[in-house]
Amino acid sequence: MAQRVSQATLAYGIGVSDGFISQVESPKSPSKYNLNHINEIAKFLGCSPRDFLPEQPL
Repeated sequence: MAQRVSQATLAYGIGVSDGFISQVESPKSPSKYNLNHINEIAKFLGCSPRDFLPEQPL
């Protein structure tokens, strides 16, 4: 959100459909990002995959 990247732009940037992004962001959907997705998102946004993971185990 801080970088103002739309779901469609993010989807294109990481090679998935925008529908997939919508599903992952919906709390009612069982779809989730895997570590490969997180890595691709980090590369696309220019940050570390660690930025998306908790410091302590859940």
